[in-house]
Amino acid sequence: MGQYILAQPVIAKDYEYSPDQCDVNDKASLMTFREKRRAWLVWLETDEHHAIWDVLSTMVWRDVSFRCIAELANSNPDSGLHNSLLTESLLTGYFATQVLAIRRLMDNANRDVISFPRILKDIRRNLRHFTRENAVGFDGLPYDYQAAQQRVMMRQLSKGGGPFWGAQSGPDAHWPAQRAHEQFDRLTGVRPDARRRDDRLPKAVIDKLEGWLKDSQADKIVTWSHNLLAHAAGPTAPNRSVIAAAGPTADKITNCIKVFVKVAEALTGPILFHSGRGMLVPVPQFNQFEKLENSLMANGASKMIGAYWDRLADERNGYLKEIEEELTAQKASSTSTS
Repeated sequence: MGQYILAQPVIAKDYEYSPDQCDVNDKASLMTFREKRRAWLVWLETDEHHAIWDVLSTMVWRDVSFRCIAELANSNPDSGLHNSLLTESLLTGYFATQVLAIRRLMDNANRDVISFPRILKDIRRNLRHFTRENAVGFDGLPYDYQAAQQRVMMRQLSKGGGPFWGAQSGPDAHWPAQRAHEQFDRLTGVRPDARRRDDRLPKAVIDKLEGWLKDSQADKIVTWSHNLLAHAAGPTAPNRSVIAAAGPTADKITNCIKVFVKVAEALTGPILFHSGRGMLVPVPQFNQFEKLENSLMANGASKMIGAYWDRLADERNGYLKEIEEELTAQKASSTSTS
């Protein structure tokens, strides 16, 4: 399917440096942080079946595809896309799959699921391990990047100077360490001259991400789907009419996607100090509009497809036949055996 050409999951390499090689004082907290960070990145990027970025990539692809097809239909009143059968299939398929994806990403059950509520709750429970020294030095970067820079420059000068490639990892990587400090400054609001190793990621950061999700109205779509898509709310179910009136639209779904992407990117990049996404919609490696300029039905095919419809309809109408006979035959068989 076309959506799976969207960026393959980023395979997060494991840590290059052991905890003993990391410039972090609290080694126990460091090990917990590393394990938790590894798990969160798996949920976000590399889980075999349910990685959050994979779900988002599929949602984005379907959203763009659906809107392009709708634009083709809107621009041509005589298009075959206005056929009632095709329109119904496109609409129901789009809304069902997108709403299902929203349900999965917003799953707030107390069980082993991969969703935004779960990852945010787990991060909140482990904020004590989100210290500055862990965020900067979790994989070998120097905490004191200025001392590292001085050491690297003096060593280079002793070799005669000249240009060289700066380290991107390990104890000599002063520039990545400086960027990590500055990123943590922005998250915490701490001034550079007030930095401490035990500075912590504030709860307000997680509050903001949860606020984004709440403002997206995704929870209302989940409620709608729970009552009217995944389950069939009965006539006496509370607020059934109100819930039905709040059903999803294409614009509501697109807004949910936008917010979901913001939350996932915030978690992956600024918070977990991992590489973010450069793009959401890739350049397709095929012509995604191939054959759309052609008619949907060959000349003279009306009789053939009409007969096929009748055959399918007759088969399904046959489901209604001989039900009483089967029911009473089963009853008589039960009576005779007793």
